[in-house]
Amino acid sequence: MLNLSKIWNGLDHLVSHMASPRLFFSEGLGDVDFLKNLPVDTDAPAARVNIESEEKGSGLIRRTASFASPAPWLPEESSLAFMEMVIPDSASHRLSSETPVFIHFAATGDETTLPRRLLIAEPLARKGIASIILENPCYGKRRPTSQKDFVIPAVSDQFKMNQATILEGVALLKWLDALGYSNLGLTGVSMGGSMAASVAAATSLPVSVAACIAPVGPGPAFCYGALANRVDWEKLMPELNEFLPSMQTGLPDETEVIHPLPLAKRKLHRLMSVADLRNFAPPVDPSRAILVGAHQDAYVPYRSVVALHEHWKGSMLRTVPGGHVSSVLLKGNVFRESIEELAFGQMKI
Repeated sequence: MLNLSKIWNGLDHLVSHMASPRLFFSEGLGDVDFLKNLPVDTDAPAARVNIESEEKGSGLIRRTASFASPAPWLPEESSLAFMEMVIPDSASHRLSSETPVFIHFAATGDETTLPRRLLIAEPLARKGIASIILENPCYGKRRPTSQKDFVIPAVSDQFKMNQATILEGVALLKWLDALGYSNLGLTGVSMGGSMAASVAAATSLPVSVAACIAPVGPGPAFCYGALANRVDWEKLMPELNEFLPSMQTGLPDETEVIHPLPLAKRKLHRLMSVADLRNFAPPVDPSRAILVGAHQDAYVPYRSVVALHEHWKGSMLRTVPGGHVSSVLLKGNVFRESIEELAFGQMKI
């Protein structure tokens, strides 16, 4: 008899190895001063968006646009934020101040807007929901020349990317609010879902959140999920020991000496806990949040999704069978339906 749990779990690990030959954090901690000053202030002015192009057809409008990132620490190549807008344009659905507008954040490795546009945004536009698809700092057109692919070279770079994404999300919400849009939402898959949840916690505006297979913070994914096997622990171990020399690990002394990897994982998890959403107040209205988790997820431990649900009292938790990759490939309808329900206030128990 097939053990589907092992198949889904194995698929996640296989994809994590095939995605890139490089290891995360091969340059170590990076900018230690930046890490010492986390978390950053999440207040940001409204984005000043420049519409660059527009195409019409098939019942929707597609616009490309850009704005200056409010994050001053980004490298020059990342300082201009790019986004794509997918807007309903049919006899039954026209853009108005009542139109639901969702901002879509990128998953790890999603360096273009194409998958989010084709799989999520365009189907939503045909239901009357507008989308803004943000290209991640350090990804795609915003990738620094020294970075070879989506694999982030230093721990501080990961935080700079994520903290900038949160500021950009807050800036876009303020821009939309100033334009008169009141039905605002945030969504994403995996890291994108974590960014959506982080922006919801950072803004004072009431927003809907559809966070799909997203961890409560980066620690569980990088330290105990499939990505833990793609981290350069050999490089990180001595730097983590210097950065957190006196951390109480709960491990016997001989374990720390003979098996230094568990200690390194605990220390990186502690360092990354500064971004754990349990350290921040829930959004204005947690009942407008749907969190989707997968039982056999090897990237994002299911308990991490549950942890966010328990912190956000009143949020809804949905569970899909399978792993991380299989959820993306086979359960996109659940992600879209969650956004639709939030957009139109028709949440199903």
